[in-house]
Amino acid sequence: MKKLLFGLLIFAQFAFAQTDNLLKVPGTRCSISPPAGFVAATAFSGFQDSKTGASIMINEIPTSYQSIVDGFTDEALKTRGMTLLSKQIINLNNTQATLINVSQPANNTIYIKQMLIFGDLKQTVLVNGIYPEVSKSIAEEIKKSLLSTRCNILSVDNPLDAAIFTIDVSNTELKLVRYMSGSLIYSADGKAPTEKPSLIVANSIARIPLQDQKKYAEGRLKMLPDGDNNVIKQINEVKIDDLNGFEIIADGKTKDNLPKLVYQVILFNDRGDYYIIVGQAKEEFNQNIQTFKKVSKTFKRK
Repeated sequence: MKKLLFGLLIFAQFAFAQTDNLLKVPGTRCSISPPAGFVAATAFSGFQDSKTGASIMINEIPTSYQSIVDGFTDEALKTRGMTLLSKQIINLNNTQATLINVSQPANNTIYIKQMLIFGDLKQTVLVNGIYPEVSKSIAEEIKKSLLSTRCNILSVDNPLDAAIFTIDVSNTELKLVRYMSGSLIYSADGKAPTEKPSLIVANSIARIPLQDQKKYAEGRLKMLPDGDNNVIKQINEVKIDDLNGFEIIADGKTKDNLPKLVYQVILFNDRGDYYIIVGQAKEEFNQNIQTFKKVSKTFKRK
């Protein structure tokens, strides 16, 4: 209990160190001083610079700081296509934090990721500064911005305000769990992860080619957790909020090899952005399909 209280005090102290140049990050309880030229992002919680292709993203994760840091090993990062460049413990406002630098190739470009991680026994803040390697001249500005992060767990923030879309889950058992990186996460028990039916609604961060949207929707299904086990039963064209897309109903498997319902809707706009709705359930498949269909039809862009 003493450790938990100490952790809460550490988190709370960040609020009192704020200065006028810190900007509140919607969907989080954090503020940050972004580099010059960065503007508030609409697809995620953070800031971006279209000129350099750089971005700064903030995630609040409901798990312990140490468990997150311990997961950033050289071996673990390699399995995700990343190379660990450096990892160091630092003092951030009189509490322990970790700075991690990695490189990762994507779309024929090498990206550098600077990550600042801090937190306590219950929750962790991960601030991710990403930029193309060719724009490495902004590395110090990114680092300075990351180190300016201040959070206040006592503040009240409505996660629905941060999302660039709305969804109506009224008259269902789904409850909002949290907002994270452009995603609204719902579950029947208000927890994540959960064994109960769940629904995630998100917007894309990167744009995609528009040539074969159906093929992309099928491939995106395979990218879900345990997605290699998903077998498509139905795929239907849909139109929601004047956006065309595809609805997929699939049979999946849990890690314990038990049957799982997987429901996915992807809606595309004409700029290469998309919105994705993913419902999963391990029980009452027919009932949950109807719930997921009903909720998906209420999707609207703000």
